[in-house]
Amino acid sequence: MKTKSLIRSIALAGLLLTVPLALRAHNGVVHGDHDAHHGGFVMMYRDLHCEVVADAKGGVQLYLTDAARADLPAAVVSDVAVEIERKGFPLESVSMKISASGDFWEGKSKPLVAQGTMIHAAFVFQREPVVVNLPASSVLSKSKKSAAAAPVAPSMSPKSSMGSSEHHGH
Repeated sequence: MKTKSLIRSIALAGLLLTVPLALRAHNGVVHGDHDAHHGGFVMMYRDLHCEVVADAKGGVQLYLTDAARADLPAAVVSDVAVEIERKGFPLESVSMKISASGDFWEGKSKPLVAQGTMIHAAFVFQREPVVVNLPASSVLSKSKKSAAAAPVAPSMSPKSSMGSSEHHGH
């Protein structure tokens, strides 16, 4: 066998062996997409994907999926708390509850304006608190965003357990 053919064969074999490993993440489970299935912002903590969605008219939802992005029941997390911080207004605490279908968490809020509004969400997953701070512009349902709102990247607070290297947002 010629040297070039041997090198190509070894490279191809190496590629075939590493691609399946690259497609697997988080405890050997095939890792799913990071697209927002409900028009919000997707973040990840361990094997849990969490999508926060807000409606400009008011309301916040929290959807949960596994590492492969299969839907999970809302009850996989507990103690869900959401606060909305608007410039010049008092902090609004959103009362969150599991939806009638059991598929997601939901709460009613005053109308949201993306510019300068922050969403603070927290919950407990496998006995660990998870906290994240997101600009409303990143979680407002894409179909309901104001054209005037400039997109802002989510910012994680130093106390946020979403901020370590094993966690990432999308």
